[in-house]
Amino acid sequence: MTTNISSFTSNTVNWLIRFGLFFLMIICFTCCYSTESVNIKVKVGSKVDMKKYNTIAVLDFFDKKSKPNEDQGKLIARMIRKQLKNSKEFQILDEHNMNLDTDIHEDEIIDPVILVSLGSQLGVDALIVGEFEFSQRYQTVPYIVDRYSSSEKKYIPEGRSYIQRMYSFTFHAKVIDSATGETVYEYTPRTDEKPEYRSSGLGLLLSDGSSDPANLRAMAVKPVTNFVISLIPHYEREHRVLVK
Repeated sequence: MTTNISSFTSNTVNWLIRFGLFFLMIICFTCCYSTESVNIKVKVGSKVDMKKYNTIAVLDFFDKKSKPNEDQGKLIARMIRKQLKNSKEFQILDEHNMNLDTDIHEDEIIDPVILVSLGSQLGVDALIVGEFEFSQRYQTVPYIVDRYSSSEKKYIPEGRSYIQRMYSFTFHAKVIDSATGETVYEYTPRTDEKPEYRSSGLGLLLSDGSSDPANLRAMAVKPVTNFVISLIPHYEREHRVLVK
């Protein structure tokens, strides 16, 4: 009987010691460590190996609308050239040096033979070509307002609507190897990257906002930037949790 009691007491003491040590470890961990949410810079490589493409020519983009606007295609090409020049990763052919023997048509930028010829005429390692569509549409937007009713002596909800003008922008760019005419990289914005610009007001119905270069630039800047940074190594901010 004495042996059983002694064994029980010993087991209880051992259990209490283990529990105490475990409890102390929890206290030490809680007191000595803390977490902190931080944003850190992480280097991201390019989507395609661009090391052999030192010189690049950006051709005017093609407008896919039934009545194309050549000036808008030139504007998008200029935006790409400017951002590529700012990166200082490549030698970008200036616009005034892009004199070609013949005009380029939209269906020709998918022909490897013609693309090789264009690259040879311009004397570059790679071409950037693409197409876009910039348009606007109108839609009725309903909303609820509170209107004071003299007869009922209280505010009552009332449905109204207004006209809202919305812009849409599609963008597709390709990097072409001038030696082979092959496409080495293609970029089309994901759904969450596609910009949306809205404006409201009945007075705006009298004008075509899609012909305004400022509106096009506002819509194109995000896709153009995402396309350019996908070609060059860069830093992005990522969310991390630090344990201290």
